[in-house]
Amino acid sequence: MRKFYLLFVLVVLCWACEKKQPTEPATGIKLNPVTLQLKVGDIATIDVETSGKAADIKWTSSNTDVADVYSGVVTAKAIGKAVITAVLGNTSATANVFVTGTDGASLRISPPVVSLRPGDSFDFKYGNTFDLELTWTVADPEVATIDQNGHLTAIAPGNTTVTLKTNIESVTALVAVEHAWGEYQLVWSDEFEGTALDESVWGYNTGGNGWGNNEKQYYTDRPENIRVQNGMLEIEARKEQYQNNEYTSARIMSKGKKTFTYGKFESRIKFPGGGGTWPAFWMLGNSGSWPNCGEIDIIEHVGNMDARASFAVHTLLKNGTRGNNWTKTQWFDYPLSDDFHIYGVEWAQEEKDGKDVIRFTVDGVQYAEVWEEQIDNNDSWPFNKPFFIIFNLAVGGNMGGQIDNSIFDSPRIMYVDWVRVYQRNEK
Repeated sequence: MRKFYLLFVLVVLCWACEKKQPTEPATGIKLNPVTLQLKVGDIATIDVETSGKAADIKWTSSNTDVADVYSGVVTAKAIGKAVITAVLGNTSATANVFVTGTDGASLRISPPVVSLRPGDSFDFKYGNTFDLELTWTVADPEVATIDQNGHLTAIAPGNTTVTLKTNIESVTALVAVEHAWGEYQLVWSDEFEGTALDESVWGYNTGGNGWGNNEKQYYTDRPENIRVQNGMLEIEARKEQYQNNEYTSARIMSKGKKTFTYGKFESRIKFPGGGGTWPAFWMLGNSGSWPNCGEIDIIEHVGNMDARASFAVHTLLKNGTRGNNWTKTQWFDYPLSDDFHIYGVEWAQEEKDGKDVIRFTVDGVQYAEVWEEQIDNNDSWPFNKPFFIIFNLAVGGNMGGQIDNSIFDSPRIMYVDWVRVYQRNEK
């Protein structure tokens, strides 16, 4: 019996020795490198040393806006600092990621433009790669204030600049505090009643030198070419020999007599139509020479393309002589010369992220828009000074194109029913 018992014990012991022992848990995890300095857009891999399975590691980033991670692959997305953490079981390890801009900048502020109303507040986001001491300032504290945590408070309408600085660099953001405007009110109009042009408002441009566009007409102040009758201004282009030119017409302007800065400008016009006609309702800056003074072409119509309306602006760096002026066209389903239409522009102050905006309309419908940020990077934006109004009817030229002389078998008249200017006061 004793032998049998000893044999049983030996069998049990042998079975216990052969039984598979449980796997030991991972004893540690190590990352290499533990510090990465990247530029925005860079991709880098963090290697792992572990006694466990690398596939079981859980990766996270403390700031996915700055750097994201997937299976140890780090993608640098924005300036700033992020901590990458790898977790396996009950163990973890970290690596610090410092992301600079592609140009090496270690500081950022976001967004670059903030538009608020008086009384609003806003917290800037920022990246400070090397955790340097920061200083926040605002250029005009009457427009907005900011504390040392980047908390902005809008005070009064206007534009200002916020600056975030370290001891090695600085970044800025534009703050636009919106104006509170009232409704547009009529401030001036010419209804062209009576029998004569109001020369306290309008002056004549005369001459036949091509006007910078190879135009073929000679502008006169004769009643054959310009007159007020039947409640309208009439500008007539004629085929006739005059001062060594084959055509005559007229052009008037309010320069030095009636000028405006900002507003809504509208005129009810019927174009003459016909190949070679080029009527326009437009504005120029009241001081300085072209193109520095600026030009707003509220409407240009080309008789050779009767269903098309053209809108444009010209500045020092973007203008017709350079061939890079801002311009838009709109095609309609009908000839514009068939009837009267109301052509207008709304020239608004600091309305789009604190920048001026110019909108073009036909019969009250907006078809085009340009704003300060689109032109010359603000280096030569001239549309914040007084402008005057021009009406003219050109013949031929760079835009008017080929002239069809048969159109002069009947009168070619640009009819202007009225011109009106609206402005709004700040509340």
